[in-house]
Amino acid sequence: MFHSIHWSFSISISLKTFQSVNVPLSLFSIFMDIFFIFCLSPVSEQQRLKPPLLVLLGSLVGCNTALHFFTLLFVHSDFANSLSETDSYSFYYFTAQCLLFTMRVSITSCLWLNVFYYCQIVPARHPFLIMLKRNIRLFVYSALIIDKFFFLEEFIVYIASYLIRLYRKPEIYNSTYTNMVTNALIVDIWLRLVYFFFSVCMMLASGCATISYLRRHMRNMEKSSRSSARLQSQLRVTITGIIQTLLYLLCSVWLILDDVAFYLTTADFDQKAYIFYTVISLYSFGTNINLGVGQTVFREQAILIWQKLFGSFLD
Repeated sequence: MFHSIHWSFSISISLKTFQSVNVPLSLFSIFMDIFFIFCLSPVSEQQRLKPPLLVLLGSLVGCNTALHFFTLLFVHSDFANSLSETDSYSFYYFTAQCLLFTMRVSITSCLWLNVFYYCQIVPARHPFLIMLKRNIRLFVYSALIIDKFFFLEEFIVYIASYLIRLYRKPEIYNSTYTNMVTNALIVDIWLRLVYFFFSVCMMLASGCATISYLRRHMRNMEKSSRSSARLQSQLRVTITGIIQTLLYLLCSVWLILDDVAFYLTTADFDQKAYIFYTVISLYSFGTNINLGVGQTVFREQAILIWQKLFGSFLD
């Protein structure tokens, strides 16, 4: 059982502030995602990305698009306020779980994107790393499938628990179901903590190892008076991968604090979850910026479109 800690601290933002931050972020991010989808669907075979990079980027862009779509649904206050009290809370709860699901699935794509670039850039010497590099496609696809089933199961459990609380008789819920929910919450929190630390460690380890290798490689090239655009691109994508890890770290720490405050204290902490949504929205927006800066396919296409627009304007 959880033992509540008496804690009077609370934090919140107004609905107007929440809307003024999240609506522009979500709209701009959706436009960016549409552009990314356009870049991932080139007309020529020479420009087409090969799997698993295409799958990882597609999964990440798709998750970000869905996340901001659900954010816009929630901030549409006229729609939410027009519902009954029960329907309004149900709408909020379902949207929150959809946001969490898409965010958690996107983390796996970020994690394996870092691992993929590590395998592509750093020569493998350890037998396990050699096997990983040779079978990277199998590892990526398996991780993405298992990840979705894992978080989908969590999503279904939370939705089912809410529906049971909503429609079952109070005496049944208070006696038997409370213990079941409490035990499930304990397991879920621990699993999320394990997943959080595993993801951060893997992303940092792969990113730092790649940076270390590229720095040594760059020093060797400087001695021989050579330079490489490919090396600069590899360094850029690795640095953005580390920045992505830091974004995930900050976002996850806040979400864990939110869980701790909700389940283990009596504090009225972010009651309407406006900060909760904003943190996730900022994380997703930062992910899009990282993709635009770090991924060559997006950056080059953006430069090409800008040159065409600027050239036609001058003409």
